[in-house]
Amino acid sequence: MPVAQAALLQPADLSEARDLLVEQIDFWLRSGGPSPSHRSLRIVRLECPIQPADPLLWLSGQTSLQRTYWTDRAQNERLAGLGEAWAISSDSANPYSEVARELQELLKEAPVESRFFGGLRFDPKASHSPEWNDWQAARFVLPEILLEERENHHWLVCQVLRREDPTEERTVLRMLRQRMLGLRLPERSHHDTFHFLHRKHTPDASGWNAQVREGLRCIAAGELQKVVLARSAEFELAERADPVRLLLALREQAPQAFQFCFQLNEKQAFLGITPERLYRRNVGLLESEALASTRPRGLTPEEDLRLAEELRNSAKEQREHLMVLARLEALLEQFCITSERLSYLERLPLRHVQHLRSRVQGRLREGVQDAELLPAFHPTPAVSGTPKRPAAEHIRRLESFDRGWYAGPIGWVSRDAAEFAVALRSGLLTEKCLKVYTGAGIVEGSEPEKEWQELEIKLRTWASVVVPA
Repeated sequence: MPVAQAALLQPADLSEARDLLVEQIDFWLRSGGPSPSHRSLRIVRLECPIQPADPLLWLSGQTSLQRTYWTDRAQNERLAGLGEAWAISSDSANPYSEVARELQELLKEAPVESRFFGGLRFDPKASHSPEWNDWQAARFVLPEILLEERENHHWLVCQVLRREDPTEERTVLRMLRQRMLGLRLPERSHHDTFHFLHRKHTPDASGWNAQVREGLRCIAAGELQKVVLARSAEFELAERADPVRLLLALREQAPQAFQFCFQLNEKQAFLGITPERLYRRNVGLLESEALASTRPRGLTPEEDLRLAEELRNSAKEQREHLMVLARLEALLEQFCITSERLSYLERLPLRHVQHLRSRVQGRLREGVQDAELLPAFHPTPAVSGTPKRPAAEHIRRLESFDRGWYAGPIGWVSRDAAEFAVALRSGLLTEKCLKVYTGAGIVEGSEPEKEWQELEIKLRTWASVVVPA
């Protein structure tokens, strides 16, 4: 049956969709090529509409050692991927410039729905710690098998990168066929509990206080206006945790966040739930936001309102937020023909914390690509500081651990669009070791003890699902 006919079918159940896609692969193997409508494409996407299924729950039941998950903040798009039809990576000092060239070349002849998912290190120039050795400075993958939900429509998808060598292509197709036949149906949803034996912080409280005081000294000396310092909370787990099941537990705590998981292999995964968008590009429209300044949520509606007013009226918090917004609006002026504010100092309430947010959008100048946008937008003052270069140098000097992909850009790129979030509220899972990263912006008026309390508040989401044994 030609591939195009699969799109005309009524939504199938997962078993029927799998069998239909296997038929498409068999047609390709018999005929020596995909259907005529796909033969001009470098990336071939075979898809079948399916009945509603939870992509993350489906992903948790699959046995692939390489799994990818992405949900946008509005929960309009949920995409779960298995395997790698292709991977692009770089360890250079300017990794996205290298990666972007290959992405652009592959995607210009790709279906508009095909996306590469991935991320970048926070600082490619910083020294690597052993736990991050296998994570390149930039890495993006085209999943081989996907379960997608977009605007309440669902698809089962498989993707193939065409090979010049017909023998190699047939080998790829046969392996894909076997993996399709091995797909499992979604498991029943249940809440896992994850136990830890020990927890330690890097830096500890005294080390944190010293780092914040040094940051304040640099600010008083005029070297910086703001520096964002981070902490690693290391949990020794009682037993190995499945990263997708861990994300299933986390998402209950953060329904208004980007949710992501990049599982590199059996032993390593980077996952999290971040509230912050870096930018979204849809053809010529660019959207971004300033997200900075934090207060906890109140235990009662009255306390919640009081904390929100305190956040909005704090001179220190406004100063921190406006640093982020000023740089963001300067970037839109650089890359856009026109730009506008969509909101200003609005409250963004999450499960455990609330932030100030200002949203902006602009119409991009012709020819502007992600290869220009991403290095300009990252890092934001909300995760690094300002001015940009001195803040980065101070973080390298002051912090006693490797951020890796924490606070770096994560997201996806397609032929006509891209979306990147900032990898906050994130953790690196390596066998029984879970490292969760949190940070706080240091400006004039910051107090070390209060900033430590902010780190604890930001850790609450993880602490609600990873509990003492």
